[in-house]
Amino acid sequence: MTTIDSAEERAALVRFVTDRVAGRLVEAIEADEHDGAERNGSTPALSGDARRQQLLVGSWLSEEIAQVNQDRLRRGASPLSEMADRDIRARVVAELTGTGPLEPYMTDPSVEEIDVNSHTSTWVTYTDGRKVDVGALWESPASLTAYQKRLARRMTGTGEGRLDTQSPMLTFQADDGSRVVMVLGGRSEHGVSTHPRIAIRRFVLQREGLGGLASRGMFPTGMVSQLEAMVRCGFTILVSGPPGAGKTTLLTELLGAVSPRERIITVEKNLLELKLEDDPRHPDAPALYTRHANAEGEGEITTRQLVELTRRLNPDRVVVGELVEDEALDMLDVASMCKRGSLATIHAHTSDVVVQRLAYYVSKSNTSLPEFAVWSLIAQTVDFIVHIDLVRNEADDDAVPQRRVTSIIEIGGLGERGGLATTEVWSIGDSGRLTQVAPLSTRHLQRLRLAGYDPRSFAPGSGPS
Repeated sequence: MTTIDSAEERAALVRFVTDRVAGRLVEAIEADEHDGAERNGSTPALSGDARRQQLLVGSWLSEEIAQVNQDRLRRGASPLSEMADRDIRARVVAELTGTGPLEPYMTDPSVEEIDVNSHTSTWVTYTDGRKVDVGALWESPASLTAYQKRLARRMTGTGEGRLDTQSPMLTFQADDGSRVVMVLGGRSEHGVSTHPRIAIRRFVLQREGLGGLASRGMFPTGMVSQLEAMVRCGFTILVSGPPGAGKTTLLTELLGAVSPRERIITVEKNLLELKLEDDPRHPDAPALYTRHANAEGEGEITTRQLVELTRRLNPDRVVVGELVEDEALDMLDVASMCKRGSLATIHAHTSDVVVQRLAYYVSKSNTSLPEFAVWSLIAQTVDFIVHIDLVRNEADDDAVPQRRVTSIIEIGGLGERGGLATTEVWSIGDSGRLTQVAPLSTRHLQRLRLAGYDPRSFAPGSGPS
C-alpha cells in the first residue's frame, strides 16, 4: 500500500478537505441566516459564534477524513498515518477557524502590519520597525483568492461580507480587532488589481501609559506630566501624523491620563480601534461605531447620527476616533458641548497643514458655513495639535524608523487678519530633541491654574528633558 510521501500530495489533500468542509460551513451559515427570524433571541447567529463553528468544523473534518481513508483503501492505498492525519486536521482547522497561513503572524504580538501582495509575496512589519518578506504562503493565485473568500464569509457573515466581481473590495474587523482590507485581483476574477491582495493592520495596544511611550523615545520623559495635565485639564487635542506614525497609540495613552471617574463615549467609523471598553483604566467608556447600509441600501448609521446620540448619553468627554471629512464638523460640534473637551486623530504629513485640512473638512461638510464661522468654530474648540511622525534615517536603509512627537502647536484664538493665531510651543531644535520654545497663552495657563497645576511648569526650559 502507498502512503503520502510528498508535500505536494499532502497540500492537495488539505485543499480538498478544506474546500469540502468550507462548503458545508458556508451552507450552514446561510441556512442559519435564513432561519434567523425564527431563532430564539438568546441564541447568537452562527456567523458570529466561533465556538459553534469550531465544533461543527471538528465534526465535519472527522467525517471527511474518514471518507478520504475509505477512498484510499478502495484504491489499494494505506489509510493516513497518525502524523499525516494530525497535520491535515491542524492545517484545515487553522484555515477554517483561524487565519490559515497568516495564523503565525496574526498571533504574534510583535507583528503590526501584514501586506499580502500576491501568493508569492507577503510582507510583515513588526512593532520595532523591521519589515520582512516571508515569501510564498499560497500555492497559486486561485488558492489565495479562495482563502480571501472563505475568510471574508466567515468573518462577516453572509449578507455584508461579499468579495466578488460586483464587490471587489472589502474592509472588515477581524475577531482580534485587526482591520482587514481585501482586494480581488487577477484576470480570471475580474478584480481591480493585478493580484489578489490583503492588507492587515493589527492594533497592538500595549497600554503602557505616557511614561512607556516616553521610555521608547516618542517624546522626552519630562513631558509626561505636562501632557497628562493638558488632558486632565480638559483641553481639546488633535493628534496628527502620517499613516503608520502611531496616532491611535498616542491617542489611547493620552486618554489613559483621563480620570477613571469620567464617562468617555467613543464614536468610530466602521471599526473599533480605541477599545476603551476593554481598558481597565476606563470603567465607564461606551463605544459606538457607524454602520454601512445593507444590500437593500437601508440601515446606514452615520457619524453625525451617533454624535447626536451622545448628547443624550450623559458624556463627560466624546472622542471621535479619526477625522475624515464629515467627522471634523461633528467633532468640533460635540467638543464644544462636552464638559471636558474631546480628542481625535487626523491625517497630516506635517503639523503646519493640520489647521488648513481641518478647515477644509469643516467647509466641505457644510458648504453654507461662511469662512469666518469656520475659523471661529475651530478657534473656540481646539486647544492643541500634537504631531507625531515616523522619523527615518534615509541615509541608512537598515535603520529602523522611530515614532516621535515632532511638534505641538497651540491654537490661540482668531488671528488679526482672519484665520487662526497659532504658536508652535514645542518643536525639534538643533539638538534633535523636542523642547519647549515658546510660552503657553495666558488663556491656557489660566485654565491650568484653575485645574490645580502650577503654570511655571509650562514655562520654556522648565522641568527635565
